Amino acid sequence: MSRQGRHRKPTHSNIKLFWEAEAEEVGGTPEVTIRDHYFRLHELHTLLSLIPRRSRLMDIGCGTGFGTLILARRCQSGIGVDYSEKMIQWAQKLRGDPEYRAKLSREYSPLWDLTSADHSKVEFMSGDVLNLELNIPPFDVITGQRILINLPSHDEQMKALSRLRDHALEGGWLFLTEATTQGHERTDAYRALFDLPMLEKYWHNSYVDESRLSEWPAVGWQVEYNLGFDTYMLLSKLIYPAACGHANCQFMSGANAAAMDMANIFRSWHAVQEIGQETFLEMYVSRIQQYNEDLADKIGSWIARHGKNLADWSELGHQRLLIARTR
Repeated sequence: MSRQGRHRKPTHSNIKLFWEAEAEEVGGTPEVTIRDHYFRLHELHTLLSLIPRRSRLMDIGCGTGFGTLILARRCQSGIGVDYSEKMIQWAQKLRGDPEYRAKLSREYSPLWDLTSADHSKVEFMSGDVLNLELNIPPFDVITGQRILINLPSHDEQMKALSRLRDHALEGGWLFLTEATTQGHERTDAYRALFDLPMLEKYWHNSYVDESRLSEWPAVGWQVEYNLGFDTYMLLSKLIYPAACGHANCQFMSGANAAAMDMANIFRSWHAVQEIGQETFLEMYVSRIQQYNEDLADKIGSWIARHGKNLADWSELGHQRLLIARTR
């Protein structure tokens, strides 16, 4: 299910080559930035609710621009920046080609109509976060998804955060979704309880160390929240593969579409407790039936056998939403 490409030494230039190759090969789909597109939609759904209206947005590491167009819906203006020129070419095509935009909207955007947004307020440009120098006013909000993990060292991650601080207004917000070392460890341990293998690790990723978030103020950011995507991860990374077999899972499946639907309403373990875990899982199976009855039968059968044995799954998931503010 993954796209690792040829393993190389994880240097900045080699990681950039990886993404340039991805843009060349599969840049015509938003899956180029992350295979788990339903998680991507859930992630954007979460971020969109956090962005203040009428703000000026910079989306760093924007890839092919799919997420930038969605996030900019709430903004006065938006700029997407990526160091891959091939990615930016796809982003420009998405902005300027109505037929292409309509195609992606039909095939990959069930939550938002990409054809109805005001694309004139969105720009795309090439830029490397490690030496970012934009001669424009600072931004109210900076967003990024898996930006830090695509830098080969902690020192470079801190340098990137410092450069982003230079482009943020006083009191500005930073919303980063990043995979973390601790998130991987927690999720792998939980999956092991159900005889599932560890999550795949990528040669070009240097996972964020949550124990070092206290160092961010030194480069101008105070982390105020470290949030997870507990619900989606339980349904997609535990129940689905446990019920159907790890090798039989597909990212673009009815099980993951239903996981997105449920997680958009009940993002976390704590939210699920408001209606009760049993009711929640019944709702999930019912939702899967709308996409794929065979999958619903398999997953429903597994839940009937194991659903009551699910221990506290708060903090489950390798992806974390880090919310920081300038200091």
